[in-house]
Order: sequence, then C-alpha cells, then structure tokens
Amino acid sequence: MKKSTLLGLAFLVPTTLSNPTPGYGEQSFAERCTSLANDLTVSAGFAVHVNIAQHLPAGTIIDNAAEGVNETCADVAAPALPASICRLALRIATSDVSETLVETWLPEEWNGRFLATGNSGMAGCVAYPELAYGTSYGFATIGTDNGHNGTSGEVFYLHPGVLEDYVWRAIYAGTVVGKDLTRQFYGAESCKDMKAYFVGCSTGGRQGFKAAQNNPELFDGVVAGAPVIYLMSLQAWYGTSRKLLTSNTSEHAFVGPDHWALVQTEVLKQCDGLDGAHDGIVEDVRACQPDLTRLLCTTTSSPRASCLTAPQLSTITTLFSPLTTANGTLIHAGPSHSFEPSLTTVLTSPLVFTYLNDWFRGVVYSDRSWSAATFSPADAEAVLTHDRFDAQSSSPDLSAFRARGGKLLHWHGQADSVLPISMSDRHYARVGAALNASVAELDDFYRYFRISGMDHCFGGPGASFLGQTAGMVAGDDAEDNLLTRIVAWVEGGEAGAPETVRGTKFVDDSVEAGVKFTRRHCKFPRVNVYRGEEVDGRDEEGWACVEDQ
Repeated sequence: MKKSTLLGLAFLVPTTLSNPTPGYGEQSFAERCTSLANDLTVSAGFAVHVNIAQHLPAGTIIDNAAEGVNETCADVAAPALPASICRLALRIATSDVSETLVETWLPEEWNGRFLATGNSGMAGCVAYPELAYGTSYGFATIGTDNGHNGTSGEVFYLHPGVLEDYVWRAIYAGTVVGKDLTRQFYGAESCKDMKAYFVGCSTGGRQGFKAAQNNPELFDGVVAGAPVIYLMSLQAWYGTSRKLLTSNTSEHAFVGPDHWALVQTEVLKQCDGLDGAHDGIVEDVRACQPDLTRLLCTTTSSPRASCLTAPQLSTITTLFSPLTTANGTLIHAGPSHSFEPSLTTVLTSPLVFTYLNDWFRGVVYSDRSWSAATFSPADAEAVLTHDRFDAQSSSPDLSAFRARGGKLLHWHGQADSVLPISMSDRHYARVGAALNASVAELDDFYRYFRISGMDHCFGGPGASFLGQTAGMVAGDDAEDNLLTRIVAWVEGGEAGAPETVRGTKFVDDSVEAGVKFTRRHCKFPRVNVYRGEEVDGRDEEGWACVEDQ
C-alpha cells in the first residue's frame, strides 16, 4: 500500500499523549479514558449518557450483537480495531422523545483532526467499519445510528422526532458532542487548530450535503458520494419505475432478464467505443443515446429473447425518460444506459418495495395499510408535498459553506443502479446557477467527479477503489484516496485541490488478487477520452481529460 507523499501536512504523523491534558496528571491513556467518562462536560447543550467507556487495544473486536445492536446491522459489524483507542458509546437526547447512539473513538496516536462518518439506506446502524477506517489514519472519529436501531424505516410512523434525527439532527448532535469530547480528551491547546471532516456515501452523501447546506460550521471538508439528495423525488421515481416494470406481465409487454441483457449488449455495441476504448465501460453515460429500435422484432406474433416487441420497447423508453408531474414539472431526470440488468434488478427488488412501504406509511400518509403495490401518479405527487424537515436535502445554496472556506468533494458512479447519477449532474448545475458561479469559481470550494463504470458507492466494472470507504482502499496517497485528498485540499489549499481522482480496479475486486487496471477520473465538466495504443483502455497514461463538447 502506498503511503502519502503529496500532502506535506504530516498527515500520518500522530500527536502522541506524552504531554497530558491539564487535570489528568500523569495518567495512562487507559486511565484517562475512564476518567473522561466520569468527568464528562459537554458545552453543546445536549443531555449525554455514557453507556460504555473503555480503552481497547489494537486488534480488539467489539461484539456489537452482545451490546444490543439490531441484527439488521450485521453487515456493518465492527472489524478488528486497527489502532489503540478510547471508546465512548453515548446516548444523546436530541429532544424529549428522541435520542441517538453515538460512538466516539479517540485514538492513542491522534493526527490532530476530527472525522464524522455517514450512514446508508434508512440508516439506524453505526458504521463501525468506517469508525475503524478513520482511526486507522489517526482521526478522532464518530459514527451515529441516526436516531434509531436497525435498518427499518417503520420507526418513522408517528415518530417525527426520529425522522428529524434521520434527516439532519443525529449527525449534528454527534458532531458537536464529538468535538467537545475530543477537545476535553486531548486538550484545548492541542485542538485549537483542529480541522473537522465528514465522509459518507448514499445516505451518508446526503448527510454531507445537508450539513454543508444547513450547518456549514460543522465541517471544513466534506466527501459526499452518490448522495441521496432529492430524496422525495427518488421515492416518486422508485414507485413509478417499479410499477412500470411489474405491471405489464403479458407475454408481449413484459421485459424479462433476458431482454435486459439483450438491451445492455446492444447499448454497449453502440456506446462502448465512444470514448476511444472498447473495455465494457462507458466513460460518459450522457453521450450514450442508443437507438433501440434496432432490436424490434420483425413480427409481434412470437416474442423472443433475441428481439423486442413494440410494447417492450415502449416500457424501456418510458423507464429511461425523465419523470414529470402532470403539468410537466421535472420530478426525476431518470437513469442512464449501459447497466440495465443491475438497474432493473434493484427497481423490482424486495428492498425497494420495503423502502417505499416504510416511507409512505410512516412519512407521507401515516397509514400502515398503504402498499407500494398500488402505487399511482397521485402517490408520486403526494410525496413531493410531504417533505418533512427538508428530507429532500436539495438546496443549491452553499454560499455560507463557501464563505467559511469549506471544501466539498462530490463523486458519483456513472453505473449506479440504486441512485442514477443524473440527479447529481442536476444538482451541480443548480449550485452553479444559485451562486451565479462559473466552473472556475465553483472549483474554489466544490469539485464534482463522475466515476465511470462504478455502481452504488463501490463495485461495477470500473476503477472504483478510491479510498472512499473501509475496504475500498488502494493506497494512502492523496491521488488514490478521497479521505487523504480532502485533507490535502483543505489544509494545502490550491496545491492540494484535485483535478483527477485515480481509481483502481482489482481482479475480481480482491486486493489480494492484484491490480487489473487504474484510471484517473476527471473533474467535471471535463470528460475522459482514450488515445492510447491498447484497445482495451488499460493504459492509464493513454487517457486524457478534455473539455466537454
């Protein structure tokens, strides 16, 4: 694994505790940890209860299940700790009827910085792997359960306080309390120049944007991946698309898995080479506008997997078109082509069905009898008018974040089968318009990267190991790692600002299997074109970022 050589910020040089914080005398790290729990003072105005305060040496594995974590959170169970830490598990009362669990991990070898980590899906699970990721680099790191225990959104039913925690308040409370604890533990003098960062994808990406929009003082740098901004719009699009794909069940109209594979093959046939390489990856999905009439059957009397009927083509065309209200107002810009099988698998999955049920029952209608099976255009419009606590999270006004010197690194996979990249494209344009800012002016604080061939947060055929999350790390150098890159930009200024981010594709997505290829992804609005000699595009130096035509 490559170590950082570009930062010039002593990034991997920890602050040790050889000079104890005033009031702790000559206590050991472990003793100071338990003393902190006994002497905890929080200036942020929240009532805090310490559930657990313990020193944990590197290599420890926390038994989350034994501590009462919901079984649905098993996929974010804690790994072996990469560093010696002081662990505090806290309950923070966010209102008279709501609270959030916050894990605060304070490493013995601290790098002088603070990091908050985001959630995923309906949240409800502390992202323990991300806590470990942050502390592996020496950050004082926090993670929250976003106000409820488990992945289900049923808890929103008749519990507006829990919903408000989910939308914004849990991250806010966890961050302000976590900063207080960090200052108390390491000492005010050590923390006087402390920078604060946020990293998250999906719901975590939305949380990062929401903080920059509403609480710009929280973070100096935000890494927001595949953000669920326009959350209400997404719900409307999910319901409409699922209904479209599951309601036409006749032999001539239903589009099955074989047909979606056929469509993808034709799309790649028409679009794969547009960027100059034939590698199964479309570098700019906006440029891919395939003519699928080439797949029409010559007769409709005998539907086959090798062609499409007119009703099937109509369904496909509708799915890939923007969704609008009855009066033509845009709801959702729709998906892009080149990953049709994975996209439609997600849209027809039990997960989306449950996601819709939880949101509409608990947030939109407060009616547990509602079912996504009956989704209608009226439901699509209703969700837009039931945007409680601004869960849409789509404000383009980042002026306060910009004015305080914050930096926002926004990225999104172009083959995202869960959250189409079109909404990130739309938001970047809206921010520029709201601030009346040119691309160069936006570059001062907000840079956007469209990652080719990348699915939701990770995976896909593209070079998607970016250091964006635990387990997706190809190197520590800022060129290869979004976490160290945001530090370089915030603390190094223009010299640390990214023009590209380099992704790595491993064989079978296994680091142990070795590197398959690497690729630099361009800062928007530039696009990648291939001018190398190897037709499969694996020559990293054969790619160039050019102005979008």
